[in-house]
Amino acid sequence: MSRARLSFLHIAPTLVALWAATVTWSSVGADGHDVLINLTISTPGDVNIYKSFQTNEENLKRFNLTAEDMSEGNVHLNSHGEVDEIEVKGMKIPLHLDLRKEIEGLTYSYLTVDKKTWSARVGDFNNVTLDDFKDDPNLVPENMTLDWSLIPAYTPNPANISLKSGVMEASIHFNNDTLLFEYLEGEVKVGKWVPILPYTGLFLRVINPHTRQLTFSKYFSTDYFMDKEFLENIRNLKKGRIAIVASFYDVTGHFETPVRDALEECGSFAAQHLRFRDLWAWVWQVGGATLAEGLVTNQNGIETIPPPLCLSLQIPAVNASERFCEDWPTGGTWEKRKQFCDTYDGYGDLCSCDNPFPTTADTPKMDTWREDIGILLVTGNRPQYLYRLLRQVLLQPGVNKTQIFVSIDGFHEEPVKLVEIFELKYLIHHPVGVGSPRISRHLRFALFKGLKELDTDKFIVLEDDLLLSPDFYSYMQQTSAILDTDSTVYGVSAYAHFSYNHTAKDATRLNRVHSFPAYGWMVRRRFVEETLPKWPPEFVAVDWDYWMGTGLVRRGRELIIPEIPRTVHAGLTGAHVNGYLTKRRFSNKPVSTDPNARVNITGLRKEIYEREILALVNEAELLNITNPYNYTFPRTPGKVYAIFIKMTHEEDDGALKIIADALSVWNQDARDHHYGLWRIPYYDAMMLIIGYPFSKYRKYYKKGYNVIRATSERLDHLSDNFNDESFVYKSHRKSDYINIMGLFDIPKAKGVDQKTGNERSLTNQEFLTTSSQFQNISKLHPVTEMQENLKKQEKETIHIINRNMNESESTIIQDSITSASIQDVTEGMKLGSEIISDGILNSDDSDLGTMGVLGNSSLSETATMKNDTVKLQN
Repeated sequence: MSRARLSFLHIAPTLVALWAATVTWSSVGADGHDVLINLTISTPGDVNIYKSFQTNEENLKRFNLTAEDMSEGNVHLNSHGEVDEIEVKGMKIPLHLDLRKEIEGLTYSYLTVDKKTWSARVGDFNNVTLDDFKDDPNLVPENMTLDWSLIPAYTPNPANISLKSGVMEASIHFNNDTLLFEYLEGEVKVGKWVPILPYTGLFLRVINPHTRQLTFSKYFSTDYFMDKEFLENIRNLKKGRIAIVASFYDVTGHFETPVRDALEECGSFAAQHLRFRDLWAWVWQVGGATLAEGLVTNQNGIETIPPPLCLSLQIPAVNASERFCEDWPTGGTWEKRKQFCDTYDGYGDLCSCDNPFPTTADTPKMDTWREDIGILLVTGNRPQYLYRLLRQVLLQPGVNKTQIFVSIDGFHEEPVKLVEIFELKYLIHHPVGVGSPRISRHLRFALFKGLKELDTDKFIVLEDDLLLSPDFYSYMQQTSAILDTDSTVYGVSAYAHFSYNHTAKDATRLNRVHSFPAYGWMVRRRFVEETLPKWPPEFVAVDWDYWMGTGLVRRGRELIIPEIPRTVHAGLTGAHVNGYLTKRRFSNKPVSTDPNARVNITGLRKEIYEREILALVNEAELLNITNPYNYTFPRTPGKVYAIFIKMTHEEDDGALKIIADALSVWNQDARDHHYGLWRIPYYDAMMLIIGYPFSKYRKYYKKGYNVIRATSERLDHLSDNFNDESFVYKSHRKSDYINIMGLFDIPKAKGVDQKTGNERSLTNQEFLTTSSQFQNISKLHPVTEMQENLKKQEKETIHIINRNMNESESTIIQDSITSASIQDVTEGMKLGSEIISDGILNSDDSDLGTMGVLGNSSLSETATMKNDTVKLQN
């Protein structure tokens, strides 16, 4: 999903002729010729203003300068709209200008949700204060009433579970309750396109056997890293729960080996053997036995479609004395914790009977502690993410729990109760808008309320999908001193977008950049008070972070970022992220691991930092690159290299994207630069990327060297690189079946008659689920040369219709037909009583026919079963 950004920036007034208005010239130049001077003026909005005027050449001779020298000079407006000097050839010539009225006239324009334009000027907010918003209805928190009573226990008797896993349907029923019913109408045919249907993946449901209530419900797609999130969730389930898994269409898209190994350790026999479009169902008691597991294997991967898997079982009655943790204290928040852990799941040691996480303990202060810094946590309805973050925050040395405030977007009982267990300050925001505006308005609410709820001079803002380094709070403590002493810095960020494993080595190094904060940031109270009155209304589509990076907010000030980040973005679901983007943007990022790491604060002082950058630029070897995609970038240890790219203004980022893609770093936009310069450690060398003519370091360009430009061919290459992805859909071989069935020394089993089955058409059914996120569209992946046994077939067009989509949104799939019978697997097979086979011992090691493999607890070392029956039926 693309992010909404500012559309354009207007420079409203005309600036005066600067040089002539501010420098008093002698009469020496009266007889000289007039020459044209073209000045470039950098504004706080990072937009260059180009102005021309004429002066007498004798005036330039006084400074031993030429008109060309003057045109390459740098003029910078400070955050107050004033100019103090012009820098030419290393000389700083006094130049005093008061351009405050001109700066206040800068107009910033943003797209709205209805594709119109909203504009604002700096001067619009001169007389606006926070008191003007005291009656704002969007700042009124929601009220809520929480019920902390325990759910009555069920009469201890057995319960029935039935599951269905299919290519077009998945369902889970517990006694008379439907926990999941998902289906798609239509027909899947095999051929040269592999359809990835909506809701492809796994559905997980968890039951408290004492209350018979659903405690956890989530859908996991086949996107990148979803397998790891699935594993993390089941590892954090409370011991004794009944966990139920049903696959839909396919589960193997990115089901990696480490996750399969871990699931095998949890008791699953099928996880190791799953191939494309296999059908899987698994029921187990967390921390105990596999109760039942079923696997129907697919014949030839992309070329065949398996029959559905139906699994039925009865779970025994439970011992009522095992419902609660006997050794937990009583009274106070422990009673709330007992009710919470009885009602919800996925919280690991929060609900552990043996070693519950302490929610009240204070951590000692570290030697880098300077002051209490308020922590503002922004969350929605992702309570497991929130707990993960709360746990990390409270383990950071020096954190003051009384200076933590949680803002929750919308009334969701689970995260609200979680925060109450921790006895933290919190308020509930009434959601306004959708997408980016909703997120932006929630952050606005959180900052407004944080000013009142927290007593500190500085605030750290954290979103719930972050992981923190062990020195995160220490990093903030150390860098907080900069905000006290340097008015040219507005904030500190814990994250750096251009930091990757090959571009970040030094945990002590910090950078000054013109950018917006991201993934954990700190500002002073007065910056919040200054910024909130300018906040865009709910109909403006710009993302809050891009907006904070504009000159309207920054006013020429810079942001401090680390070379090695102190946070990791670890959320797979959100407004701007999914597993694929996580893989592309976040999977190769370093993070600090040293809890005692120190940072170089002295080197951040503006004059010292500027001298260091100038030294690097002067030392740099200029690279003459013709094609960045066909160039081997040097890595000589200790060497500094410079690359010039075409860049006329901050939004002119095409060439940056090209060179950044070639360097395998962030390539989406021009963030995190210092006056148009990016300092990037590249392996053991240092790479400087300089925007020309945007950067104030443009004067170091040498004629004859190529300036990298964004040609259409290179932009196509960039797009191809970003979207390049190979899919390999693995099918079964004979050895798989032998391993699955354990048939190394077993005689051929009795054959089972198979018949053609016609799957019933499902209509007018209700889809019941509380899953957090779904795939809403079908995806098509081409069958590549890597796929085995692809047959040449005729093409035709068919429809795959999702009941939850409008008819106009149905996906048309280009397909080629092959005849593949859908076979029914015999019903009523008792566990371990018979093995369904189709001549597997007589075939060679090639792809085999459709197999039904009965889930059998005897295949799991930890599993025990009595007389439960698994049914595999059409």
